[in-house]
Amino acid sequence: MGASNNIEYCIPQRLRDARIADGKTIKEVAEALGISAQVLSMFELGRCKVSVEMFFRLKNMYSMPNSFYGTHYMDNVARSTVFFRKFSAATKRKREQALKRADFISCNIIKFFGGKIKFPEVDGLFDEIKTSVNIEKKRDPELWAKLIRRKWNMGMGPISNLIRDLERRGIIVVVMPMDNDVDGFSYWQDGRPFIFVNKNNTAVRLRMSIAHELCHLFFHEEEDIERELKRVEDEAKAFAGAFLLPEAALHNELYMGSLEQFRYLKSKWRVSINGIIMRAKQLFLIDDNRYTYLQTQISRKKWRKREPEDDVIEQEQPVLLSQAIRLFIDDEIMTRDEMIDGIGLSGCFIESHCSLPNGYFDRVHNNLVHMDFKRRKKT
Repeated sequence: MGASNNIEYCIPQRLRDARIADGKTIKEVAEALGISAQVLSMFELGRCKVSVEMFFRLKNMYSMPNSFYGTHYMDNVARSTVFFRKFSAATKRKREQALKRADFISCNIIKFFGGKIKFPEVDGLFDEIKTSVNIEKKRDPELWAKLIRRKWNMGMGPISNLIRDLERRGIIVVVMPMDNDVDGFSYWQDGRPFIFVNKNNTAVRLRMSIAHELCHLFFHEEEDIERELKRVEDEAKAFAGAFLLPEAALHNELYMGSLEQFRYLKSKWRVSINGIIMRAKQLFLIDDNRYTYLQTQISRKKWRKREPEDDVIEQEQPVLLSQAIRLFIDDEIMTRDEMIDGIGLSGCFIESHCSLPNGYFDRVHNNLVHMDFKRRKKT
């Protein structure tokens, strides 16, 4: 299943993939190797054969297994438009790095398990909404959020575990390392929706990003992002607030409008204090004067970048991919090395992108000897 150690199995395109996923430019890698950027470019384009020594220097730099370089790259991935949250702040290089890592998830890990495990079916509500003429006419994020909550029987209370709810409905959610300028992104591939969010974000910001991307998956198409990016992002932002904080519920919850009450509501609804304040203003539950006062208080308390409870509210983690991996490893269907070879990605990459503990794929695990306690004879 894996690639041979022979240099002939190195597919040039994979050198480029590994570099982009590692977040490095051609110039940076070339300087580290002591070669020209032109020579490295020729390696990646297949116009110049890579020596065995140079291949292993590159391999050590990128930390990918041999099988990665022997896996044919899927150039024509059937993928929808990619919606990047915080699009304007993220540079092209940062977006390419995040998207390349996402490719490894969908084209390596999902494909590996595709014929072995039956993932949850994609919820039929996606097709129902995408084919609805009424939804297109009524571009109302508030209405959209109510519709999805009702159709999915979510009630109007806090969503206890948003990621789990989405995974059960066939959405692949990946919490992975990204640059701080990339909050998250989403797309459809091979008929399945994917959401990727930044694991460096706080728990409440992570949930807001996921809800934001859910709106894109349901209601936005390729022509939307090409023609009206601002409108698309405004709709997704409004939807996320309405989905996580339903209007009727907030009406019942908010009676004082003090900063301490917003702090309490954050713990209950798992939405940022500032996010709840902005939602309350949007619904006319607080007036402009109260809003200005609260914003002044937030600045005075230095809560702009870090709020109370950020270190207390636990970040949600996906379980779909980690359960699939554990099913094979823990039940000894295959060894860790066999899985790394079969997937064609490093153990560290799989761990950090599939919500597994650091060191799960360490080789030492394959050498464990199972023992049990001796039972003493009763005298």
